Amino acid sequence: MIENFKVLGYDSEFNGIIKKGSNTFTLPRVIKGEEIQADITLKPKLSARLTKVISPASSRIKPLCEYYLQCGGCALQHIKYEEQLKMKQELVSNLFKEAFDKEYEVLPTIGMKDPFYYRNKNQVVFKNVKGKLTCGMYQSGTHNVIGTTNCYIQDKIVDKIVTTIKDLMQKQRLSAYDEDRKTGLIRHVLVKTSKATKEVMVVLVVGSEVFPGRSNFVKALVARCKEITTIIQNTNTRVTNAVLGDKETVLYGKGYITDILLGLKFKISSKSFYQINPEQTEKLYSKAIELANLTKADNLLDAYCGVGTIGLIASSHVSKVTGVELVKDAVNDAIMNAKANNINNVRFICDDATRFMVNSARQKQSFDVVIMDPPRKGSDKPFLDALLKLLPLKVVYISCNPHTQVDDLKVLLEKYEIKSIQPVDMFPHTHHVENIVLLTLKNKK
Repeated sequence: MIENFKVLGYDSEFNGIIKKGSNTFTLPRVIKGEEIQADITLKPKLSARLTKVISPASSRIKPLCEYYLQCGGCALQHIKYEEQLKMKQELVSNLFKEAFDKEYEVLPTIGMKDPFYYRNKNQVVFKNVKGKLTCGMYQSGTHNVIGTTNCYIQDKIVDKIVTTIKDLMQKQRLSAYDEDRKTGLIRHVLVKTSKATKEVMVVLVVGSEVFPGRSNFVKALVARCKEITTIIQNTNTRVTNAVLGDKETVLYGKGYITDILLGLKFKISSKSFYQINPEQTEKLYSKAIELANLTKADNLLDAYCGVGTIGLIASSHVSKVTGVELVKDAVNDAIMNAKANNINNVRFICDDATRFMVNSARQKQSFDVVIMDPPRKGSDKPFLDALLKLLPLKVVYISCNPHTQVDDLKVLLEKYEIKSIQPVDMFPHTHHVENIVLLTLKNKK
């Protein structure tokens, strides 16, 4: 049935909320306060479909992207960027109020001057769709490939490279890999870029080690896309959602690229975890270090350290840094990054962060400050319990998922208090928000 509704608010992914009686429905691409028309269904399950925006919000704009309605990757492009930043601040504020039954001051979200073309890591899927070679993005929540030729959040060079690869595949009669039939060749193309050094990495993810005409393919690709500085073949023959496989061969260049972040050089390999928005990463790390108020006497622990970015950047502010990371390739990169930047007061340990914390607490080690940046699922109880035994004076908790962050903070607030909450918009036009929380020991200054 089609009825008129007022959008009452948002869910955790900024879908609009409407109500009919005791039933609650969510709708994408609507804005709080708008009068809308929607077609709702009660059986066999609750669902709603937007049919018309009757009274548009003043913050509503026309999305730039022609694939906006199909893709779903930039679900907030219909909202002015300034309003997006306010929405993310409000989301964090509501989360903390609900979790702790207390009003906390949440600082305004740190945004971008130009919130487009910011991604330095981009994955494009290749598939044969109805006998036609197609490349682009997965439609949100599906395995349907949306053929795209322009994306407003990825580096502009990606479109040129992917279009060239598609053209070369057609000329050399190379097909996309078919997981069901185990035929074809290219599954994905991964492109990593550095705006600071202008270096570009292309990873050809293939479903077979046999790559017909590989040498000619690489030569033609480099000739047409002179921006490319290295090309890697990654072989992934598994039926998996993971993009990259284990085996790699460098086909051109040195096999990695280098980026510069806050004056330091960082090696980026195909499997390195590295923040995807370099401009915002500098703001994120600068704010985290500012909130930590580090001193030259501090012994700093960087948990879940990845390739060592924040620990290395903080190293000039402290006496020593210990970085802990489970992924061996990332630790190797972190060690190389320290050497490349002539930093000698940092050590990196390849270990599970929780196991390291538990062992450190058992051995009664001491850290003055802990910076933790766990994966989206958050940390775990043994890690948090160990942190409460180590009792550093300050904890800076960086999270890409404030929902799991507040769950972890419920444990830590046994002995800590929240001093500052700072959201950072790492992913403009999406529902994601990064959040920094500064914790200090209770009754300590």
